Amino acid sequence: MRLMMESVVSAAGTAPSAAIKGYRVAGKTGTAMRIDDTCGCYRGYTASFIGFAPADKPAYVISVTIQDPKGLHWGGALGGPVFKEVMSFVLQSRHIAPTGTRVLPVALNESQIKIRKASDAKTSL
Repeated sequence: MRLMMESVVSAAGTAPSAAIKGYRVAGKTGTAMRIDDTCGCYRGYTASFIGFAPADKPAYVISVTIQDPKGLHWGGALGGPVFKEVMSFVLQSRHIAPTGTRVLPVALNESQIKIRKASDAKTSL
């Protein structure tokens, strides 16, 4: 799960703007349509990002929620930079040593994917 959450802040992820140089960071973006009580219809969005660091030994969690943003409404685009700024301050002020960044594979190609029966996979482990 952590590896998947680290991929969110990778160059190919949905929140690359949340990455902090020198640290392993993990997170999850969220974008939701809001219901307008006056009409019972969807109007506006809620954008969010929650992340933790260092990803290899989590110590701090920060959640960013932006209600009814104007313009862009994606959690990674809006919440990512806020997370990065706050988490960078926390890591530096708490004297957390850099953990190094992790280079994650961007995508799998067909030769890397193997489909097996569960029983066959168990025997190969």
